[in-house]
Formats: sequence, structure tokens, C-alpha cells
Amino acid sequence: MSQTRRPLGSLASEVNVGGEERLRRLVELTPVQRYTVRMYERREEAWRPLNRRRVAAFIRLFMLCFVDVENGLRLQRGTYQMLKKTLRKRIIPWIHRRLIFTMNEEQWPISMADFKELDTYLADHLPRTHRDDPWETVAYFFKEVVRQREEYMRLEEMEREVMAAVRRCLEH
Repeated sequence: MSQTRRPLGSLASEVNVGGEERLRRLVELTPVQRYTVRMYERREEAWRPLNRRRVAAFIRLFMLCFVDVENGLRLQRGTYQMLKKTLRKRIIPWIHRRLIFTMNEEQWPISMADFKELDTYLADHLPRTHRDDPWETVAYFFKEVVRQREEYMRLEEMEREVMAAVRRCLEH
């Protein structure tokens, strides 16, 4: 098996690069395990310094483990506790520290989609004491962004209506 070549993403490529044994190992993995392996290959381990990509990868892994039905295998109790503790002690404070009050999405620590997924989960499953101050600030920010966007859209719509009325008046 080749050490320098990488598979292209198809089963034939997996067999070509990694051999038939690689294909057997690939089939035996659950979606969570495959995602964890890909995270490790991209160097998104939890002990490395956090950045936006690593936080997004952790949130996706967290959602795969706790929410997605397709991952029916139960994780060990220690794994659940470790994921929740990492979320509570590292991920949420990191998001809170990096929060920039701007409408530019590239400067946000997490995307709006990640926030909505995580907020829904936290509202249902974490006790209020574990999500109080930092997460409440993050939630307030994203809810305010949604409100500002709706206000901006409403103002644009009003402006279009006024401009259409002015055009109609000028035409007559």
C-alpha cells in the first residue's frame, strides 16, 4: 500500500491506494468514527490550540454523537462526559472570548448554522447553570444579528416600495 498517495474518495480509489483490507476497515466504521478519523488526519485534535475550523469540527462531531439518529451505537459514559466537559470548559469560553460584534460573518467564531444547532441542543439538554453567562452572551449576539438582518430587509423592502411609488408618480 502506498504511503504517499491519497485516495480520491471513491471505493475503487480506496482499494487502489489502501488495498482490500482498507476497504474492509472502512465499512466497519460508524459515521462518528469515520468523522473522528478525518478530524485527526486534518490535525483537528482537541488538545491543539482552537481556531474556527477546529471549533466547527468539534461542534459537528458533538452533533453526530448526541443528535444524529444514524449513529445508534451508544458511546461510553466517559466519552459523553468528556465531550460535554470540553464543550462547557473550552469551546463555549473560546467562542465567547472571540465574539466580535459585527455583521461580517468571516469574523464570527462560529457560523450561524453551527450556532442554531448548538443552541437548540443546549437549551434542551444542559442545565441552566452550565450555559449561563458566556453562552447567554453568544446567544444574545446571534439573536440580535438575526433581528438586525430582518430590520435591514424590512427597510430595503420599504425603500423599494417608495422608489416604485416615485417611479409611478413620475410616469404619470
